[in-house]
Amino acid sequence: MAVFDVLINNADRKGGHILFGLDGQVYGVDHGLCLHVENKLRTVLWGWAGKPVDSETLEKIAGLGDALKGELGEALAPQITRAEIAALRRRARALLDHPVMPGPNRHRPIPWPAF
Repeated sequence: MAVFDVLINNADRKGGHILFGLDGQVYGVDHGLCLHVENKLRTVLWGWAGKPVDSETLEKIAGLGDALKGELGEALAPQITRAEIAALRRRARALLDHPVMPGPNRHRPIPWPAF
């Protein structure tokens, strides 16, 4: 979910937006503030900051980048702007080029309460 937040540029991940299902899965909810072209990443999942992104996840990110150039990008076009799709591709490329989770921008407040 931390990688997902980086990719979608989630600007509002709070602890209450992470739900543990009875099926053992973890669910993220409330993605209303995401996909902006400007960097607005604010998440409580900073525990992964500075950690390397594993190779399996990097393969999936590469697949996302490829898909955004084709059918997925076309499918998203009626829902989000071309600039937002391009920004999503840039964030995916940035993680592939530097596969380390970013840290918080200290100029923006961290969502509270912390997870």
